[in-house]
Amino acid sequence: MSKFVVLLSLSSLFSCTKAKVEDVCTTPATVSFQKDIQPIFNTNCATSGCHAGTKPAGTLNLEASVAYENLTDSKSGYLDTVHPKASLLYTSMTSITNPMPPNGKLSKCTTDLILKWIEQKAKNN
Repeated sequence: MSKFVVLLSLSSLFSCTKAKVEDVCTTPATVSFQKDIQPIFNTNCATSGCHAGTKPAGTLNLEASVAYENLTDSKSGYLDTVHPKASLLYTSMTSITNPMPPNGKLSKCTTDLILKWIEQKAKNN
C-alpha cells in the first residue's frame, strides 16, 4: 500500500508542473551580417523613433545602408571583438534594467547569434 501512495504522490506532483522548455538555438557556423544580423536590426531596431532616420536614438542608425559602418566606427564603442560580451551593442540588448529594444527584449537565441557574430570579429559578410 505504501508504494501505491508514493507513486500516487509523485504522479500528482509531476502532473501539476510543466517541464521548462529551453530555447533551442540553431546558429550557422559562420554568422553573416547581411543575412543574419541586419534582418534583426531591420525588424527590431531600425524603426521610426528608434535607430533610424535623421536623428536616431543614441546617434546609432541601424538602417541597412549605414548600420555596419556605424557599428564598426572605432570611436563608437559599440563592438569589442576582443571582449565581445563587453560590447555596448551586446550589453544594451542583454541589460536587465533597460534592455534594447525597449518594446520587448530580444530572445536569448537572437542575442546569442549577435554575440557569435561579434566573437567572429563582426565581419561585413
